[in-house]
Amino acid sequence: MAQPLSERLREGTKAAHHKAEHSTFIRQFFTGKLPLESYRLYLFQLLHIYSALEEHLTLHRENEAIQPVYFPELHRSTTLTADLNFYSGVDDSNDLALSYATGDYILHLKELADEWPAGLVAHAYTRYLGDLSGGQVLKRIVMGMYHLNGAGGLAFYEFPQITDQTGFKRMYRSRLDTIILDKPGMDKMVSEAVEAFRLNQAVFDSMLVASETTRK
Repeated sequence: MAQPLSERLREGTKAAHHKAEHSTFIRQFFTGKLPLESYRLYLFQLLHIYSALEEHLTLHRENEAIQPVYFPELHRSTTLTADLNFYSGVDDSNDLALSYATGDYILHLKELADEWPAGLVAHAYTRYLGDLSGGQVLKRIVMGMYHLNGAGGLAFYEFPQITDQTGFKRMYRSRLDTIILDKPGMDKMVSEAVEAFRLNQAVFDSMLVASETTRK
């Protein structure tokens, strides 16, 4: 019996996931020592990545691979805009710029949308399940780092339309398993998920370079 896609994705991305989670930038984040200017820059990168991903997912939402896992309640671009406005002021992010790695990520998503829309599922899986799994931990870290009281600046980590996140993740994985792929297609999807982790790590690394440049 063929291994379900959700299991193939989990097993096939373990090494890439571990590597991304242990990048220098993420370690700095988890120790609660990320300067606010670095966090604002990070949110700015995420806003553009999610905006591109969600634009392509919405455009191709009837695709037979995307349709089972198309959930607008997961979309993060609006929440990221709210958080940036909180930290920077409305329309006051002129000091922020996209990193080269973010540009590469956005271009890759565009190429996928044009050539193999089903591959967007690998990026949705990587980003959204990660957000649901680690969101509450990261929320507490951000609250402590920037002395927040919960009144703002945390929208990215909140999913008000999803009351049972554990149940939702279980359902999402079961939906992944309904996507019909032959073995080459399954292998290609897993490889794309590994690429998603690589692209995310490149963004993390570019944030570290940007932080060092800012301090100088």
